[in-house]
Amino acid sequence: MVTIKNKYILLAGVCWLSGLAFTLSGAYGKTHQWEATGTLLTIGISAQAVGFGFLGFAIMQAVFRKK
Repeated sequence: MVTIKNKYILLAGVCWLSGLAFTLSGAYGKTHQWEATGTLLTIGISAQAVGFGFLGFAIMQAVFRKK
């Protein structure tokens, strides 16, 4: 089993995957004329941005902790 020691990397993965799910559901809703399409796409893109932010934070944290 793979263990992830850094909680920010795990949080980044969860945010990015949920953002991907929201974005894909928004794209599906766009073809079916849903009213909530814009909201789904906005939430999806924002969640992906937050996920990449957490990933960047985890990378910078790892870089600055090395001696």
